[in-house]
Amino acid sequence: MKAPPDKVANYFFRSLMHNQCHICWSLFSKRSQDEFLKWTLNDIYERHPEAARQAKIGPAEVKLLFENNDVSLMKTFWKRFFFSSGANEFFRFGYYATVDNTGSQSTVRVLCKFPDGRSTQTDLMLLNERGNWKLGYVEASLPF
Repeated sequence: MKAPPDKVANYFFRSLMHNQCHICWSLFSKRSQDEFLKWTLNDIYERHPEAARQAKIGPAEVKLLFENNDVSLMKTFWKRFFFSSGANEFFRFGYYATVDNTGSQSTVRVLCKFPDGRSTQTDLMLLNERGNWKLGYVEASLPF
């Protein structure tokens, strides 16, 4: 997505809230995709070891599941990601602003202003990969 870092971060969480997880997948950095792919592959083998072995499920198959918005990942990966990332708060109460941009890396601050007067802020890392901003979720050591 050719857009400023803050718009990409906002688009990521809006897409997640609308179950357009294949869009979210495409907005992750390469390193984040690789780490989440490994986690998901391990999860599949832990949940269904015999079926996974017989089907010879590997990284390429898991990548296709992410790219095709597979419903099984909604119940495992994306549900966990949704709750651990704070996606609901980012979507409903978040204001996004780019606070630092070196051209190859950017920090987007998400300020969540809640109806009860509380507020929180979270810094997201975005990386410029192949000319597009990508969410460096793993690189920023955010919760999962």
